[in-house]
Amino acid sequence: MTKPSGRGGAMKAICIAVVSALFVVRPSAPVHAEGLKPIVLDSVVSVLPVWPGKPQGGGGTPAGAAPEGSGIAVLDGRFIATAYHVIEPAERIDIRLADGRILPARLAGADVASDIALLAIDQTLPVLETAPEPMLAGRACIVSNAYGLDLSVTCGIVSALHVANAGFNPVEDFVQTDAAANPGSSGGALVDGEGRLIGMVSAIFASKGETNIGVNFAVSSALLRRVVVDLADDGAVTYVSAGWGLEMPSRESLRKAAGARIASLAEEGAASEAGLSTDDVVTSVNGRRIKGPRDVISALALVLPGQEVPVTVLRGGNTVEAALSFPVTAAKTPAEAGSRSNVGTADCPYPQAVCATRQAVFPLESFATVASGVRIARDLIVTGRHAVADRTTATVFTPAGPLKGEVIPSVYAGDLALIKVEGLPEDGEILSPDLIGDRTDMLQVVGADVAQRQVRVFQPGQMILTPADGAELGRLHVTSYMQPGVSGGALVDQEGRLVGIAAGGGAGYFEALPAGDIATLLAGRDNSEALATHGALGRALALCQEAVEDAESRPRGTVDTDLLERISDTCALAKNQGQLQMAGRVLGQAGDFSGAIALHEAAVAQVPNSLNARVSLLVSLQLAGRFEDMLPHARFMLEAAPENPQTLRFAIQSGVWGGDMDLAEAAYAAMEKSDPRQAQAARRFIDTPPPRPARRG
Repeated sequence: MTKPSGRGGAMKAICIAVVSALFVVRPSAPVHAEGLKPIVLDSVVSVLPVWPGKPQGGGGTPAGAAPEGSGIAVLDGRFIATAYHVIEPAERIDIRLADGRILPARLAGADVASDIALLAIDQTLPVLETAPEPMLAGRACIVSNAYGLDLSVTCGIVSALHVANAGFNPVEDFVQTDAAANPGSSGGALVDGEGRLIGMVSAIFASKGETNIGVNFAVSSALLRRVVVDLADDGAVTYVSAGWGLEMPSRESLRKAAGARIASLAEEGAASEAGLSTDDVVTSVNGRRIKGPRDVISALALVLPGQEVPVTVLRGGNTVEAALSFPVTAAKTPAEAGSRSNVGTADCPYPQAVCATRQAVFPLESFATVASGVRIARDLIVTGRHAVADRTTATVFTPAGPLKGEVIPSVYAGDLALIKVEGLPEDGEILSPDLIGDRTDMLQVVGADVAQRQVRVFQPGQMILTPADGAELGRLHVTSYMQPGVSGGALVDQEGRLVGIAAGGGAGYFEALPAGDIATLLAGRDNSEALATHGALGRALALCQEAVEDAESRPRGTVDTDLLERISDTCALAKNQGQLQMAGRVLGQAGDFSGAIALHEAAVAQVPNSLNARVSLLVSLQLAGRFEDMLPHARFMLEAAPENPQTLRFAIQSGVWGGDMDLAEAAYAAMEKSDPRQAQAARRFIDTPPPRPARRG
């Protein structure tokens, strides 16, 4: 995961309605299903919404020129389930049947939390039989209106079940598949080899070029059925609430068992009445294994009012069984459930104080096509410097429409920028930069979700490291999830207090600028050097980004020395820790190991506690064969992230080839606990190491 640039980030998670003006994905070669019954195609439709300012698909419109999606006949055949993001802005909706007829449809209801919409039609279509619980590696085929080219079939396997942490929707129960899904596939059917319904296609992960990479997600048939029944009944979905606030257990606890720790309980809530206590770790709900809070949300999303479900918790090392009861009389709308349990609403299943901060966060566009900003005063928004670079204006998107903002120069040299915007909502939230939240609490990022076109609260995490002593531009290092678009968003604690401004990261380690830096940013406006400093850093950042993208666009091995030098010079001048890492990786891939190491060392020097910067430097040193130089950084990583497999491999390799066997043995001991199978290979490497690679560069 990287910071978004003016032309997009290195990895994107996208939903897949066809909007060719927004993205184009190269189709994977389809594997044609054999023996699918005709009813499968007859039960799937093309969805043709009319979006404002866009043509409507069908009726002679060129394929890919209009937003299109897919849908599945459900219930009695007079309803069509589709992905909500396909029709959310639609002014009118038609569907195209397998035989080519185009019929009108009307919206019967929608559930934003699960991204499911239900359409009603005046036609009865055949309904697919529901498949039993699919098996991993079992056959799976997608039937959809890919690229608006009408219905087609691609096949693969079931890659994973009950995926709850993909990060697309507040409520997720996904079946993952490598069957090719492309723009227009949203709302299509995922079926097994006998044509039975496994789920409804919802979203994909795509590569930098937005090419399908075989990581595609479908809403499970169980969640789909549960949601559409409610939508057909009254146009809305009622989710049950257990009346608990959940968080990830400590890393020490995770060594013993995975689960979700109960951090708070509502009086008279289902969890409290079941005899559960704070600090209990939920390990199973209704027979589903729990690895984190998102799994609990997913499991309870399938539960109906009036049901009772078993739950298993760990309490003081002992297993405790209980039952959660959800009487029909206690059923609540999402908003009511939130007020009763302090766990938010269906579209934000987190503490109310956290959910409320969404009103203080706005999507924006400037140098970066999509970023986030946090309102810190009536007319002031703070965002990342990399979001504005050398631009003097930004467009801030509010519920009432876009507003133009003016970038305010400051002598502050870090990755923050200030935007003055008139016309922000008078009654909106403001997160005061002098109200610093609890850094030991669970932390969550609030920012723009590109796929959902809304501001979202993302899954919680914990503080790993605070800024290093003496690091003027130090950062907060967290496991709180971030994705492209959230840079510049808010990092808040469970009371909704501002802790930092999201910067980005990846591989489970994310970074934020401390909220205290905002005061420095504001004070720097009055400095006589503000305009010059802001301008120089912004220009260097833009030139660095341009040079890096130039290099990335060229075939590997064709980047010339002049371009490499331009990257080194401009990115060093930008003094942006994220760009230093990115540019160093480009130099390393081009074989300029010395240049890569220099930039990565600069990133570590600027933010010494950055795990991402340390990993980047370790990779560059490893490629250069400088194993002795890896040692101090491998020691740092082993202390800061002893559970990380890459950390352990770095420590073992550098310890053996760099001459520190104590380091190698310490990493081996940690690996033996976390991954015994890998530890066997590590033991062989330590005892009989292969020849050390020659130093390069």
